[in-house]
Amino acid sequence: MAPKEAANVLSAFRTLGFTVEIDPSVNYTGYFNARNQKIIMRDNDPAIYHELGHFVAFVAGNVDTKAAFQAVYNQEKNLYTAYNKAYVTQNSAEYFAESAKEYILSPSTLKAQRPKTYEAIKAAYDSITDARVATVKKMYSIIWK
Repeated sequence: MAPKEAANVLSAFRTLGFTVEIDPSVNYTGYFNARNQKIIMRDNDPAIYHELGHFVAFVAGNVDTKAAFQAVYNQEKNLYTAYNKAYVTQNSAEYFAESAKEYILSPSTLKAQRPKTYEAIKAAYDSITDARVATVKKMYSIIWK
């Protein structure tokens, strides 16, 4: 699935019952769906790391939409120069997810170009502990029957 992803994220993914589905018929590269505990991908693609970024934000407490990350997003979004800038910088959630992908695949570049983003992503990854996963599982158990 995502061999370079952090072990704590992959463990949380499994523990919370999430799955990855490959569906060549979809008209998007990837889609994260917390309610259905699923990532849907058109094919096996590095975009899985972007979708796992949405998962990280979710498990860490929807940090991609919190004021602290919004401030980082507003300060550093214009420094993003890689692929698909308009899509990635359209909102803090997409920016977080793509930055999480960079955190895994090219951390030194992310840290050099957007250091506040790097630190925010690192903090989100570091917050995914067994205790946090247990809290998320309990909070969503009514939905995830």
